[in-house]
Amino acid sequence: MSGVVRRAAVRGARVAGFLVWFAGRLVQANLVVAREIVTPGLGLQPAVVRVPLRARTDTEVALLTLFVTLTPGTLALAVRRDPRVMWVHGMYAADATAFRRGVAELEGRLLAAVRPVGGGRIGSEGGG
Repeated sequence: MSGVVRRAAVRGARVAGFLVWFAGRLVQANLVVAREIVTPGLGLQPAVVRVPLRARTDTEVALLTLFVTLTPGTLALAVRRDPRVMWVHGMYAADATAFRRGVAELEGRLLAAVRPVGGGRIGSEGGG
């Protein structure tokens, strides 16, 4: 198997693995929000949390923003470039550290899926 084919296969598997993981997280978040609708006020603890980012390119940040906002109960509010930081509103964010860890896990899994196999980079800092 050539290097290009192997890298494409590995990357495809990484992206598929991320999407399966995210689908599970999405179902879980939907169930939590649905429970809140049925039993209002039981778990709602909204907050805006500052999350430092490891994403390097604008593409990585844009993808992270998309997946954060797709998750029910969270909304990416703003991103700063230097240092790279995202502010996220969470409906269930009473424990800012735990909430931040959840976003960091999403980011880590996303970056592992989208970054090139073998350490190369796609895109650029400005628009990736």
